[in-house]
This record gives sequence, structure tokens and C-alpha cells, in this order.
Amino acid sequence: MKRIILLLITIASTQSFSQKKRSTKIGNVKLKELSLTNYIKDTTANAVVLHEHANYYLDEEKDYKNTTDFYFKVKILKKEGANKAIIKIPFYGKDKVYNIKGITYNISKQGKIVKNHLVNSNIFTKDLNAKWKEISFTLPNIKAGSIIEYSYSITSPYSGIDDWYFQSDTPKIKSDFTASILGNWKYKIRVVGFQKLSKNEASVNKSCVTIPGLGKGACLILDYSMEDIPAFKEEDYMLSKENFISKLAFELESYTSPKGGIKKYTKTWKDADRSLKHNFLDNQISKKNYFKKQLSHNLLNNDNELEKAKLIFKFIQNHYSWNGKHWPSRKVKVKKAFEDKTGNIFDINLSLFNSLQAANIKSYLVLTSTRNKAIPTKLHPIVNDFNYLIVKTIINNKTYFLDATDKQLPFGLVQKKSLNGDGRVMDFKKGSYWETIKLSEKTYKTTKAQLTLDDEGILNGDLMISSNGYFATEDRNELKNKNSETYIEDFESDHTNLEVDSFEHKNLEYNNDPLHQIYNIIFEELEQKNKIRINPFLINKFTKNPFKLKTRDYPVDFAFPRTNTYILNLKIPKEYKIKALPENKAISLPNKGGKFILNYKKTNNTINLYFKVSINKKVYSSDEYHYLKEFYNQIIEAQDTFIEIEKVNE
Repeated sequence: MKRIILLLITIASTQSFSQKKRSTKIGNVKLKELSLTNYIKDTTANAVVLHEHANYYLDEEKDYKNTTDFYFKVKILKKEGANKAIIKIPFYGKDKVYNIKGITYNISKQGKIVKNHLVNSNIFTKDLNAKWKEISFTLPNIKAGSIIEYSYSITSPYSGIDDWYFQSDTPKIKSDFTASILGNWKYKIRVVGFQKLSKNEASVNKSCVTIPGLGKGACLILDYSMEDIPAFKEEDYMLSKENFISKLAFELESYTSPKGGIKKYTKTWKDADRSLKHNFLDNQISKKNYFKKQLSHNLLNNDNELEKAKLIFKFIQNHYSWNGKHWPSRKVKVKKAFEDKTGNIFDINLSLFNSLQAANIKSYLVLTSTRNKAIPTKLHPIVNDFNYLIVKTIINNKTYFLDATDKQLPFGLVQKKSLNGDGRVMDFKKGSYWETIKLSEKTYKTTKAQLTLDDEGILNGDLMISSNGYFATEDRNELKNKNSETYIEDFESDHTNLEVDSFEHKNLEYNNDPLHQIYNIIFEELEQKNKIRINPFLINKFTKNPFKLKTRDYPVDFAFPRTNTYILNLKIPKEYKIKALPENKAISLPNKGGKFILNYKKTNNTINLYFKVSINKKVYSSDEYHYLKEFYNQIIEAQDTFIEIEKVNE
């Protein structure tokens, strides 16, 4: 959260800042609300917010500091909703939290409203870190059917206005935000999310303050409201909820002093580029002479530019150990990081950039953010939106995006956590620009099983799993972090119906080649009868649909396209005949979004199965959600089928 200290002005008088009177007070619970047993618009809800309100203004009683009065009224519908009575209020630096009040309402056996008040001794404060603290309290006597009502105020010397979240994981009947903002403070205000405002009013009070010698000053009066707000439900394959949850977002744009001087807080990209280069990166982009000394003479004289780039990438990748940190808390010092052989994302990829520059390979720094953060806005430069750095290089007219922070990443991939919208390419000569990050390596996993069913009903044979791209990176990291015995034990735990007799792997050290894992396996003994049913999907089976919502307002983001293929060659004893095979299938997603193919073929006493699932796009719109959901339903249904074989009568 960005905090900017408030520039104080002396105010002789105000018209009592009537905005303060707009704050909602506690004591508004009605018997009808207490009698509510469920929320008809979301019968699964454990609780529902009946009303909440934040009111922002300048309080003359608090030395004209920015003040926000908060009010909340929440109905507990089920015992699982009791956690809504545990309140935590984080606050920063010189912020002050005061005037905390809370009441729990219940109905007595006589049908009367019973109140239990929060007592001060049950309000606690603790330090979170050097600048952040937290006040917490729990409303008393909570049960299913209770209503909790609480309010508090925060004064702040800082000029930033915190975002107001209309939406949360709990449905809400009404959410209000009101504000009175002095006219010399200018903010960019954005409404984020898919829910519509029921009230969106802005007006100007031209005489909300009087300043000695200058006259009366104006205030911007804001009134926002939203009603019948559904709970925001997170699901697999989504970016940070900050991109989609409905909220008001405020960003300070400028301040005008009483004498007319203007201080701008929103910069141009030209300003941001200069600031990044000279201040934050501390000119660490010009260390190519240092890194030239670290690279071997033979490497620098390699005439094959792509091979040279790959060798430099491998050198930096092997030299460093990533310390797990992203955006550095200090200025970057690449020479010190190189000597220590450890560093954050910026240390490592700045070293890669400088090394490529030393080898005269065209390269640029690219700012991105991790997928747990909101996508960086393109409206105007906000440096704090970024927390990740990768490298773009152009070789033989082909672009590669590189990331040396994970030792198992191949040349042409970046950590998938950094795939969060477009990247900002930092061209310090011509000016920075946005570019879509395109990956040079395909991600796929192919499983080939050659199995034989013997006379005793035991399946055995060979299994080879080949992976590439992100799937291979994950497998390599797991293989290198475990010994072979533990790796096999975990594999058997994941597939309880099989036993590994032997195991080997190929290309473990060659990140740009497919990784092969080769198993000799024995499956559990099948039940011996005249008829045997075998589910042919013995490994890497889809068992759960990741998409469960009726509708999804936000897009599905897979981060990268991927393909899963399963090939089975199954031989059965000559004493048996193949009685029934599952139905062949082929289903495609709209707009060439993907496809799955299921094909069975029998030749004498051999069954061949070919199964392939392709996800061809990184992102699917909310309009495509229904098709994607049904696509996975069909895959699961297709894999939940059986081959039937029958003993031949002698």
C-alpha cells in the first residue's frame, strides 16, 4: 500500500464538515433481520453482510487529518459463519484506530432482542512488522442467527485513499462508500470488477473550507453504492482476484498548494524509465565490462550467436542460487550478488542481461509481476505494480524471453508465476513499451504404456513418461530434490494400484531436451473370473473437473498452452477374447481452443488406445467457460470407462 505524507494546511474554519454526519452509526438492527434464516439469493452462504459503509473526510476534531469512519452489519446464518465475528484491522505507521464499538444481537426465548456489547479489554493490538500493526477483537456470544454490528474510525496523516471492496467472499445486500475530498487533491478513481453500481454520484461543494487570506475552498463529494452483491468465488486457473473483484481503486494524481504550485504523483513512462534506471536499478544495467571478465574467451568468440546466448544463460543459471525474493528491498548490486553466488530475481536476471550485453547480443530488460498480484495497469506508469524482471533477447530475428532464476528452466521459458499479462520492455534509448510474452518452448506430457495381462490376471510391462516445457521443469525439480527411492515411493503413493520394479531417467541435465522417465511396472492382480473389466487409464487420469461454478465472470487463465497424451498397447492372453471396448470420441472447443481425441483399436488380442487432450490457448473468456467446463466433464466421463474381456470356452 503506497503511503504519501499529507501536506498540512491551516484551516481557520469549516462548515463543520457535514460529511462527518453521513457516517452510519451502530444501533440499526431490526427484529425482522434477526428472524432471517437464510439468504434467498445464495442459500449456500454461511453469512451475509446486511449493510456496510465507509465515509472518508477531513476531521476538524482530529487536527484536520484524513478520517474514515467504518460501519458493518453482518448476519450469521450458519455456525460455519461464526468466523465473521473475528475482526482484524491492519494499520500503517502514524495511522490511529479509535472509537471501536461492537454489539452482538440475538433473539431471546421471549422473542426480544438481546444485546452483548464488545468490551475494551477484549480489544488487542499487535505488531505485524516494522511499519504495520493490527487491532483485533471478537464479538461476543456468537451463534447461528446472530447479527454482529461494529464500527471504528481511522485517522491518517497520509494522502492515499485505500481501495474500497464492494465484493468479498461473503454476499452483501448493500455496500456504500462516501467521501469529501479537498479540491487541491486530485485522484484517479477506477471502478474495478463486473458488478454494477446502484449509485454513482459526484458533486462539488465550492465552500467546504475557508482558508485565511485565500478564501473558500472546494471539495469533491462522492457517493457510491452497490446492492445485492454476490460472493466472489475463486476457482482454479485464475489470476489474482484483485483483477476481478468489484472495488473502488484510488490513485493520487496531483496536489495543488494554496499558492498554486502543482506536485504530480502520476508520472509519464519517460519519467518512470529514468527513475528505474538511475534510482532503483542504480545504473546496474551498465556492468557489461565486469561480466565480460567473468565469461570465458572461448564463449565470447563463439560465432554461433544462439549457441553463445544459450551458454551464457546456462552459465548464469548454474552460477546463482535464487534466494526466493522477487522485488528487492534495497538497491540492486549485481557485482556483490555475483560474488556471493546468490540473489533475488533482479540480481540474477540483471546479471544475465549484462552478460548478454557483454557478448554483443541484442537484449532488453522486461518488467512483469507475479500472478498473485494484479496485472500492471497500462493506463499510466505505476512502478509498484511490478515485482519481477526477465530478459528479452533477439537472435536471428527471433525473440526469446529468458529467466535464469530456476536451474531447471530451459532457454526460452520464464517462471510461470511471472506470466501475468504483458511485460514492459525497458528500452532506455527509445523508450519502454508493452509486449506480449511469447514462449519458445512447448509444454507437453506423453505417457506410453506397453503392458501384458498374464494368465494370473497381473498387468506388467514398461511405462515411459516424456515431458517438455513447464511439465519437464516441474519433474526435473522434483527429481533433483528427492533421491530415487523417495521419488519412486511417492510415485507409488500417487498410483496405489501399481508397483515399480525398476526406474531410470534420461536428459535430466539437458533442460532444452524432453525429459524421459522409464519405469518397469507391475499392476495389482485383477479379480480372476471368466469376465475381467479393466480401466485402461492406469496413470495420469483426469478425476476432477477444475470448473464447478454455474457461471464465471472472469476469464480462465492457463498461463500457457499444454498437451497431454496417453498411449496404451495392451496384450491379453489368447485364452481371452475382447468383448467390449469403450466408445471412440472426439470433441473440440470453439475458436480452435482445444480438442480431445479418444481412439480404441483392436488387432487380434492386442488393444491400442490413443488419448490426447490439447489446450491451445493461454486465456479463455468468460463466454467460453461453459464449453470448457463441459469439455472437462466429457474427458472425465471418457476416462471412467472399462475394457471388457471374456474367457474363451474350452
